[in-house]
Amino acid sequence: MCIKRNCDGILYGLSAMIGMMVFIAVYGVAVLNPTYDDWLLGKGDLTQHYLGWCFYRSSDWTFPIGLTNNLAYPSYTSIIFTDSIPVLAVFFKLFSFILPDTFQYLGWWGIISFALHGFFAAKILREFSIGKIQLLIGSVFFVVSPIVIERMFKHTALGGHWLILAAIYLYIRNRKDYQNTKKAILCWGILGALIAAVHMYFLPMCGAFLCGYILCSILREKRFRWKYLLPGVSFVSMLFVSTYLLGGFSTRAISNDKGLGECSFNLNGFFNEKGYSRFFDALPMYNELQYEGFAYLGLGIFVLMLVAVIFVALELIKNRGRCLRKNWIELLVGVIISIGLILFAASPVVTWNDKLLFVLTDSSTLTHYWSIFRATGRIIWPVNYLIYVAVIVCNAKLWDSIFEKRRLQYKKTAVVGTVTIAICCFLQIFDISGRLIDLRKQFVKKETYVSPFQDPVWEELSERKDLKHLVWVSNNFENKEILEMSKWAFDNQLTMNNFYFARGIGVEKDTQEALRNPDDTYLFVFRQEEISKYVDCDLNFYQADAYVVGTTFALRQERYQFDEF
Repeated sequence: MCIKRNCDGILYGLSAMIGMMVFIAVYGVAVLNPTYDDWLLGKGDLTQHYLGWCFYRSSDWTFPIGLTNNLAYPSYTSIIFTDSIPVLAVFFKLFSFILPDTFQYLGWWGIISFALHGFFAAKILREFSIGKIQLLIGSVFFVVSPIVIERMFKHTALGGHWLILAAIYLYIRNRKDYQNTKKAILCWGILGALIAAVHMYFLPMCGAFLCGYILCSILREKRFRWKYLLPGVSFVSMLFVSTYLLGGFSTRAISNDKGLGECSFNLNGFFNEKGYSRFFDALPMYNELQYEGFAYLGLGIFVLMLVAVIFVALELIKNRGRCLRKNWIELLVGVIISIGLILFAASPVVTWNDKLLFVLTDSSTLTHYWSIFRATGRIIWPVNYLIYVAVIVCNAKLWDSIFEKRRLQYKKTAVVGTVTIAICCFLQIFDISGRLIDLRKQFVKKETYVSPFQDPVWEELSERKDLKHLVWVSNNFENKEILEMSKWAFDNQLTMNNFYFARGIGVEKDTQEALRNPDDTYLFVFRQEEISKYVDCDLNFYQADAYVVGTTFALRQERYQFDEF
C-alpha cells in the first residue's frame, strides 16, 4: 500500500510538472518575474486584475479584510469585484512591507494553476485504473485544453480550472467517500471557500457536482439520510464565510441584466474552433458575445470520441453493458449534470450557428437572479472536462475488452492503448499549435508600457503633494480609458472614485457631492465632449491630451477656452 501511494504520488507530481512545462512553453518565463508588470498594462481585463491588487495593497486594513476605499472613494469596495484573485491579494498584502514596490503575482498564479490542473487531471484518471503512461499522456489533454489556454491571461482568475477538476474528482470519489462524512464535509467546505476566494463563476460549475455527489449518495443507499446533505451545508457555509470576510456583502454592486442571453453557449461550441484549429474553419455565431461560450474540444478529442463510440457499442454487444450497469449511478447522474450545465450555458437564448432556436424563459424575476451569472456560456467548461475524462477512459477500456482472455493481455492493452492516446495527443497539440505559437510570441517578447498621458499638465499635476483623489466625472466610460486613468492615479498615489468593476458600483451620488464641494485635494477629469455641462463648476479648467481637467488651484498652463467649441 505504501509503495502504491508513493508511485501514485510520483505520477501526480509528474502530471503537475507537465502542467508547469506547458505553461512555460506557451507563456514563457518573463511573466514569472514579480517585478515585471509592463505585460499587464494596457490589456483590458488583465490590467483590471493587476491594478485592483495595486490599489488594494496600498489601502489600509479594514474588516471585512477584502475591502478598500481606494477604488470608489469614499465608498468601500471588495477585491472580489476586480477579479484580482482575492485569496492571493490578501495573502500578499500581509507581506506587503517586505515586497518590492512593483509586485505582481498573476504570472505565478498561472503556473501554479497549470500545475494543479495537471495534478487533479491525474487524480481523476487514476480513479479509473488507467495505466501510468496513458495517465500521464491523458493529463496533457487537460493542460493544453483550448478553454483554459484561452482564459488564462484574458480573464486570469477564471483560468483556475483546477477548481472544476477538483469538484469532478470529489464527485467520482463518491463511491469510496460518501460514508466518510467528515472527509466529505472538509473537502467540499474547502472547495466552497476557494470558489469565493478565486472567482464566483465557479460556483454553478462546482455546485452542479456537489448536487450530483449528494444525489449519488442517496441513490447508492436507496434512502434519504440527513447526513448526506452535510457536504452541501459545509460548501455553502464556507462560501458565505469566505465571501463575507472578503467584503462581498459590503459592496453596493448594481444589478445589471445586460448580456444575459448574449454571452451564452452556442450549441455549435464544441466544434467551433474560433482561431484554434489548423484543420477546421470557424462556425458562425448568433452574436459576437458568444465567445464567452468557447468550448472547442480539439481534433485529438474528436478521434478519441470515435474510439469511445466503438467501446460503448462493443460493450453493449459483447458484454450486454456489464461495465455500464456496474457504474449506472455515476453515469446517470453524470448525464443529468451534463444536460443541466448545457441548458444553463446555452440559455436563456438557445442558438445553433447564427439561428435562434428558442428562448427558454422571459420571466423578469428569474432573469434578475439569473443575471448574477449573465455570461452563461462559461458554464459549459465542466462538460468539456467530462468529455475528456470519458473518452480517455473509454480508450483504455476498449483495448482491455478486445484483448480480454488473450495471452499477454496487459502488455498488448498497455502498448495499443498508449500508442492510440499518444497519436491523439499529438493530433490535439498539432491542431491548436498555431494558436499556441501566437500566444508564445505575444508573451515572450519584452514589453515597455508607455503612458498615454504626455501633456505637460499631467506632469505639473504629478508634482503637487496635496492632491489625494482623482474624480472621473463621466459615468459612461470605456474600460481601456478608465484603466489608463487608474494607472496614472496609482502612480501618483491618488484614489479613484470609479473603476472597471466586474459589477457596476453606484458612484454618481459621491461624484456629484465632490463637484459641489471641491478642494485642493481633488483632481476632476472630464471628457472633452461633455465639458460644456460643467462650465458653471467653481473650477479652473485645463486641456490635457484628449481630456479636460478641473482643479480648485491654478496651474502654470493656459486655461481651457470654452468659447472655442
